[in-house]
Amino acid sequence: MSQLITREGKKSDCPSIYKLVQETAQCNKIPVDPNLTPEGLEEIGFGPSPGFYSIVAERDDSLVGYALYYHTYSTWEGRSVCMEDLFVTGTENYNDVATAMWKKLVEVALVAGCGRCNITALQDKKEMLNFYECHKAINLTKSEAWHFFRMNQDSMANFVKGSKVPEGITIREATSSDCIGIRKQIQDLADYEKMPEGPQIDAEVLKIDGFGKQVFYKACVAEEQGEMVGYTLYFFTFNWEGRGVYMEDLYVSPSHRGKGIGMALWRRVIQDGMALQGIRCDFAVLNWNLPSIEFYKSKGAADMTEQKGFLFYRMRKEEMEAFVKK
Repeated sequence: MSQLITREGKKSDCPSIYKLVQETAQCNKIPVDPNLTPEGLEEIGFGPSPGFYSIVAERDDSLVGYALYYHTYSTWEGRSVCMEDLFVTGTENYNDVATAMWKKLVEVALVAGCGRCNITALQDKKEMLNFYECHKAINLTKSEAWHFFRMNQDSMANFVKGSKVPEGITIREATSSDCIGIRKQIQDLADYEKMPEGPQIDAEVLKIDGFGKQVFYKACVAEEQGEMVGYTLYFFTFNWEGRGVYMEDLYVSPSHRGKGIGMALWRRVIQDGMALQGIRCDFAVLNWNLPSIEFYKSKGAADMTEQKGFLFYRMRKEEMEAFVKK
């Protein structure tokens, strides 16, 4: 058999990727945006602010697989990636080609300074789960009890209707000078989540990653008389259904809870997502955090782990480095 080549996707690959997307939709019964076209892929993936990146597998000048991913951000460890989709055409050996593409993706991510590779998987896809686990990806839903939540397009639209900011509170986009205050509240949130040793990055890293040459996240802060009383940090996502927004953190100081500040910050995240024609807002919650879970559910968010079997998998930096050396 001829040599398999894995490389980063190019704009000229979009027609071939589009054909593979149609194949994966048929094989795996996944929904695809009916308005998606090869030209649309070019615009989303290779425009001024790319919504996704790709790794492709090529044999005899034809694409036989792709890995779709986008940049994410962790307020504990900084730059990360999410592998959204991994597909190999039926004429190829899945494990060999998929492993080669995933390894290339991890290589590219490490060069970009990423310390995590996240994956969302369905619990009934046993072969895929075994594939991830054999390459040392960790099931965080099992080990740390994270549940995946989603607010759909209709719930987003209803939530932002008649939105109000509490009296005396200002919600604004964060600036680089806010990073010291955001870092303090990141620690407060980690303490609340009973993981005080979690945050490993400092305010300077936040400043570089959020306000440098390449932006890995967005953030908004809540202020009362110039004092920061809450923040939210988020980034934009993509899958074959369309664009989305992921809320990594939402935190309000204990002394200011119950006033609607958290709702105002969350609305800002959703509004930013909808401005990019986003159709979902995703986030994760620890399953013991019942007050937050009830709050999110009351606003139309669904626990996709309970309802659909969504699981969180993660390959940490140590596993990433070992993976590419195999």
